[in-house]
Amino acid sequence: LCSRENPPPPTMSSTGQAQSIEARARQSPTEYVKVLGGNKVIEKVLVANNGISAVKAIRSMRAWAFRTFGDERAIKFVVMATPEDIKMSAEYIRLGDQLEEVPGGTNNNNYANVQLIVDVASRTGCQAVWAGWGHASEFPELPATLA
Repeated sequence: LCSRENPPPPTMSSTGQAQSIEARARQSPTEYVKVLGGNKVIEKVLVANNGISAVKAIRSMRAWAFRTFGDERAIKFVVMATPEDIKMSAEYIRLGDQLEEVPGGTNNNNYANVQLIVDVASRTGCQAVWAGWGHASEFPELPATLA
């Protein structure tokens, strides 16, 4: 377990020097991925779900971004919203950075519509999609199409 008395071990920077947790917290997502040896940077996430699940997801990812980068807004969120969700001024919409209105009605028109989700992600420049549970997350075509 990590605590103030027992901090996490330092990581190695791209120059081979150890970095403290404080130094890591000042990194951008791009620097963070590079230090960890990755090659895919996620700076924008499409939230392809609604309601409390979307609220919890955004809050959790913002908390992680704050702990990791010292900036809860290091990762941007594009939220899909139906006219019904917009009319209700749903909380997840207020938490998002960008709104993409999608057709209303049954979920096969919006949150369960794999092609629509892929199109919105592509059009808005999202590097990742959070489909939550239910809706499109139940269709194996979603990750296969996004891959």
